Amino acid sequence: MNANQRKPAIGAKMQGPSLPPVVESGTEWLRQFSQCLNPGERAGAIFASDNSVFRDLPTMRLRAFGSASRRPASPVLVVAPFTLHDADIADLMRGHSLIEALREGGTGPVFLTDWKSADAAMRDYTLDAYIADINVAIDDLGGEIDVVGLCQGGWLALVHAARFPGKIRRLALAGAPIDTGARSSAMTRLAQTAAADDEATLHMGEPPVASDIFAPVGACSGHEHAAIFTLQRNPASFANADMRAIAAYEAWSRRSLELPAKYARETRRQLFATNSLAEGHLTVLGRTLSLRDVKIPIFTLCGDMDEIVPKAQTMAGLAALGTPRTRIRSLSVPCGHFALFAGGRTLSREWRTIAAWLTSQAPLGRSKPVAAALHAQEA
Repeated sequence: MNANQRKPAIGAKMQGPSLPPVVESGTEWLRQFSQCLNPGERAGAIFASDNSVFRDLPTMRLRAFGSASRRPASPVLVVAPFTLHDADIADLMRGHSLIEALREGGTGPVFLTDWKSADAAMRDYTLDAYIADINVAIDDLGGEIDVVGLCQGGWLALVHAARFPGKIRRLALAGAPIDTGARSSAMTRLAQTAAADDEATLHMGEPPVASDIFAPVGACSGHEHAAIFTLQRNPASFANADMRAIAAYEAWSRRSLELPAKYARETRRQLFATNSLAEGHLTVLGRTLSLRDVKIPIFTLCGDMDEIVPKAQTMAGLAALGTPRTRIRSLSVPCGHFALFAGGRTLSREWRTIAAWLTSQAPLGRSKPVAAALHAQEA
C-alpha cells in the first residue's frame, strides 16, 4: 500500500446520509446521487494538489504543498484530524480544498500532517508520540510558524501550543473541541458510554490498533448531512462537477485510519470523557498543561449545525486561554462539521478571511470579546 492509499473501514455498514429537504424533490438528482453512494471498496485517494513528502516521521508523513509566496509569509502547518478518516479532507478537489484556499489566499508554503494508519509496531504510541512529532515538524519548518488545526487536529495543535509556548506564531482552529464539558455531543456521549469498556479492555489485554473506535461519529454515520450539503454544492444541479465532488467526498468518508489502541483510548478519555485540557490536568511529555500558557493570536471557525463539535465546545474554551481577548477572532458558519473543511462557500469566504489574517503584517485589531460572543451564542 503506497503513501496515498487507505484501507476501507473495517466492518462498516454504509448507509446513505439523510438528505436536506431542498434535495428530496429532485428525483433525477437523487438517482445520480444514490449511484455515487453505492457501497464498495475504492482505491486509495490521491491528494488533489501536487505535493511531496518533506519529512517521514514515525506518526506521519509531513507533506509539502507549493513553494514560498512572493509575499513574505510564514509556512502554514495544517494539523489534520486523527480520529477516523484520513487527511485528504484538506485537499479533496479543486473548489473543495483547504490547501488550495490557503495558497490562493497568499500564505507561504503549506504543510499537512498526513497521519499514518497504525500497525502492530505502533501499538505503544500515546499522545506523547504525536505531540513530539508535531514539535519536530514545527522545528524543521523553522519554528514560529502559523498552524491550522482541524477538528481533533485543532485540539492536538492547542496541546502543543500549551506544551511548547512560543513555537506557534498564530493558530487557527476549525471545528476544534477545547472545552468538551461545555455541551454534550456525539463524541462526548460515545466516550462516556465506552468508559467501562476501556477498563475491561485493559484487564483482557489491549489490541494493537483500534480502527473503528470513533466509527459512530464518522462521515458515513448519519450525524452529518448529505454530501451535497457538506460540500455546499447547488442542490438543483447535477453536472459532472457535482458528481465528481460527491464521489470524492464519498470515497474519503469510507476510508478509515487505524489508530494505536493506547492513543485512541487515551485521547477518548482525556479529551471527551474527562475534559482534561480545559480542566488543567492533562500531562504531556512530563508536564501538566495550562491553557493560560497559550498567549498567541487565535482565530476560531465554528459550524452552527455542528453535531460532532458543537460551537459551545470551542467558544467556552477561549475564556481559559492566556491570549488577550483583543487578539481572538471568531467566525460562525451555518453548516455542519465537515463543511468547515470541504464546503465550497466556507473555503471561498471564511477561509480567505483566515488566510488574510494569517498573512497580515499589520498589528492585530480588536475583535468581539469572548464574553460577548458567548452571550450572543446563548441568545
